Amino acid sequence: MDGLYADPSLYDILYTPGTAAEVDALERIERRYGTGPLPSGRLWFEPACGTGRYLRVARGRGRTVLGFDRDPGQIAYAGRHLAGSGRQLFVADMRDFSRAFTKAGGRPHQMTFAFNPVNTLRHLPSDIAVLAHLDQMARVMAPGGLYVVGLSLVDYDWLQPEEDTWVGRRGRCQVTQLVNYLPPEPGTDRARSEKVISHLTVSRPRGEEHFDATYDLHCFDEKQWRRLLRRTGVARLASCDATGRPLAGRILPYQLEVLRY
Repeated sequence: MDGLYADPSLYDILYTPGTAAEVDALERIERRYGTGPLPSGRLWFEPACGTGRYLRVARGRGRTVLGFDRDPGQIAYAGRHLAGSGRQLFVADMRDFSRAFTKAGGRPHQMTFAFNPVNTLRHLPSDIAVLAHLDQMARVMAPGGLYVVGLSLVDYDWLQPEEDTWVGRRGRCQVTQLVNYLPPEPGTDRARSEKVISHLTVSRPRGEEHFDATYDLHCFDEKQWRRLLRRTGVARLASCDATGRPLAGRILPYQLEVLRY
């Protein structure tokens, strides 16, 4: 992908606003569903951490953090902006990271809390790829450890194109993203794939630039997600809203899935 994902600084400008509230939600889930005491400095782990925006906030709240991303540019940016990062960041793929995790200082079955928000898991192209990721997580998660996954589940009875606009500012730079989502097409080879079309406008004093990108997100409906989890040793504890509170029967366009290893 190019545009937003090729320039970590633009991604960070666009999505850092609101990160503190998202970390609030993760802390709320950890308190509600975690086991044992919650000492200051508990280790948080983020697969596909991007620019490290969550890790920066968590670190500022006294957490020890560890994360990886497959993009060396994202990891380099995260390292420059995560104080005292040391070996806490490394480059790896979500489907094969456990050995790199160990080299970065992690220990097998060490992690008690991990998170993968904002549909990042859906960048994996298939159920097989997601299962490979969950298997890798099993190698690093402690027994009883929590893994919080942010997902938008599809409703195949209600498929329609959607559009979102995001705006972020930092200093004299404004980043605007117009995103179109084209739903999956049942009965075709795109039955489990949502197409995302991104148009980015970057406004600086020197002028305006435009970047386009198109990519796919793998789709799950409720039944498909449950079926996939049954193929793993992972327990689905709860589904929460974006604030970390249980859905309690609500149907929302985005939810935080609380999994226990």
